[in-house]
Amino acid sequence: MYPNVYYSASALHAVHSSPALDITFASLRVMVCALLRSQRTLPKPRPSGTYESTIDVFFALAILFVMREQVAEYLKNVTISSRKQLFDALNFIAPLIDVWSLAAPKSGQQFLRFSSAKSRTTGYVDFTIPKKTGGVRKISAPVKPLKEVQSAINTLLQLIFIPDEHATGFVLGKSVKDNALIHVGQTCIFNTDLENFFPSITKKMVRRALHTELGHILNSNDVINTICRLCTVPNSDGIEVLPQGAPTSPILSNIVLAGLDRDMAKLADRMECKYSRYADDITLSHSKPVRKMSSYLQSKIHRIILKYGLKVNEIKTKTYVPGRRQEVTGVVVSSKINVARTYVKNLRILLHLWEKYGYIQAQLIFIRDFCHGKEKNLENVIDGKINYLEMIKGKDDSTYLKFKRRLKLLQYKERQKTTYTKRAI
Repeated sequence: MYPNVYYSASALHAVHSSPALDITFASLRVMVCALLRSQRTLPKPRPSGTYESTIDVFFALAILFVMREQVAEYLKNVTISSRKQLFDALNFIAPLIDVWSLAAPKSGQQFLRFSSAKSRTTGYVDFTIPKKTGGVRKISAPVKPLKEVQSAINTLLQLIFIPDEHATGFVLGKSVKDNALIHVGQTCIFNTDLENFFPSITKKMVRRALHTELGHILNSNDVINTICRLCTVPNSDGIEVLPQGAPTSPILSNIVLAGLDRDMAKLADRMECKYSRYADDITLSHSKPVRKMSSYLQSKIHRIILKYGLKVNEIKTKTYVPGRRQEVTGVVVSSKINVARTYVKNLRILLHLWEKYGYIQAQLIFIRDFCHGKEKNLENVIDGKINYLEMIKGKDDSTYLKFKRRLKLLQYKERQKTTYTKRAI
């Protein structure tokens, strides 16, 4: 439970154990009002109205985390028709994700602080990070007030938007493992990448997609335009695009590409292929005797991508056939999913450095030889790699268990050494 969510345990239990299976507006109103009245720390109702008279979405989102499926079903018939209703919904979502308190709701002026293109140019801190394939990637990180608003918008969109079943990136409960499993055992795997992904998605594309995919809920141009303005930033040419670094960009990209996913899935069905998309990585595969992806199918894929205003990254376009290591979003796929041999080898090297030289010396070697001088925590990196290994290979895998035991032993010895040093002092 988040620290700023003013719900008592008893009130939550009463809601969670409610015998009602059908969520109606009346039942939502009763349950949420009971929660609100049970809290002494809540502010008095605003003069403009009481908590009992707030819009339907306001109440539905209140019990999101205890009755998520029922609330999501209920929201299919709810509409947000004005900016005031949007702001009320965001003010109620915010405490659930711990971005601001229910006791201190944001005003309309605070929400719209970054709504103009000029104000949004100062609403981000730009920096670059190195790409694995070389070059640098520009990150536009929103300043705290803007990030808070975007985080609330992100939660609202995640609640009301149902991603296409073929989208596996930026989707709750799905990972690169789910994306790879779709293509296990195929004779031919075709991978391509969408070039310059987030900055290629313009405000115009976002607005069109919100109308198409969520217009039945966000049924006001004013509401959709407000979301678009708060979640895009002007690029060097003055075109407003999704910033790489904003919490809303992933969900908005899935909304924009929902139509592409449907078109790709239809094409894959016609060609007896399997299709999946993980963020900007598009994969199609088949198990036909002909071990190649036809030029006709590749041209169709390119046309669909161009139809949605995006470009193919030709450098990252590859076709994998048996006899060559087949990969999908970095996961090896054959008769089962696995990690690359180099992944296991690098993990083994890092553990060996720690075992041979001790943690302090191993940390220095790691930064010098593996991170190009950039500060990274060796223990955290090893732990993350082992957790990834567990996700891909499973918790009963012998390789994973062996590495996990080695790490725990090293951590135990390091704690013992620290304890002895403190006692000596």
